[in-house]
Amino acid sequence: MERCFLLKRSKDRFCSENIQLFLEILSNNWRRSFLILAFAFVFTAFGPDTDEQSARQADWSEVQLICETLSQSDEMPRHAVYALLQESKIKLAEVSACDTILAEEYEALGIPSNALAAVGGWWAGYGEYIYANISDGALRLYIGGMGEEATEHDGPQYAPLARYEGDQFQLLRPLHPADLAGYYMHQGADTSYVLFLGLKGPSLVSKLFATAEPLPAQKVLQRALPEFAASPDLDFYCNLNGLEFQSGLGQGHIYWQPDSATVTFHEFLGRDETKVFELMLY
Repeated sequence: MERCFLLKRSKDRFCSENIQLFLEILSNNWRRSFLILAFAFVFTAFGPDTDEQSARQADWSEVQLICETLSQSDEMPRHAVYALLQESKIKLAEVSACDTILAEEYEALGIPSNALAAVGGWWAGYGEYIYANISDGALRLYIGGMGEEATEHDGPQYAPLARYEGDQFQLLRPLHPADLAGYYMHQGADTSYVLFLGLKGPSLVSKLFATAEPLPAQKVLQRALPEFAASPDLDFYCNLNGLEFQSGLGQGHIYWQPDSATVTFHEFLGRDETKVFELMLY
């Protein structure tokens, strides 16, 4: 017996055969839509864009890091580090030691295992290293360093140095001395410090504040500085390429990014010890 239904807003009868046909149409349409969506996904995931990206990454893998000697002085050797890819060449930094870093050395130096190239070296108690790597779909270059006091746990700290975009390298610096100006703090067990870097004409000067008390919150720290012991203004010479510095307080390296910075002393107040000062953000 045929079972039919009367639609509420119509006098038409909707019978079981109609229902079955209707469901088959829906099912066929669903399969057709699914196949179309699946094809679109596969085309998007593995189509021309993916092929183009794979071709770009294959080209990027040919990047070279080149060391060129500027000075072989025993007191202060200097080497320029260049990145070269196809027709694009750019000077990245100047370092004191520059040799090719082998892949088996990457882990000990905090370099990713899939880095494309790395150079650097150790001189006078401080190591500087530069590497190239593909990350987040782009060719990027990083620079980092560490002193003798650094342990395996707190090895080189790397910061972005340059990227390859539009068939050419783009430096993420050079910096202006004004980019480094600000207050930097170091919370110590016995003595805490605040380092001020400011401009005097075109050059940087430094001033050190010290206290035996814990540092107050950053929002009120500047108001508390007059109560701290303070040094006179001292010269602060910083190489804006490699970001290593010499000062009346000691020597070391600056790690800079647009939203953060640290001043790391590898010799501080005449002692061979590492002191890290973090930029105050408030």
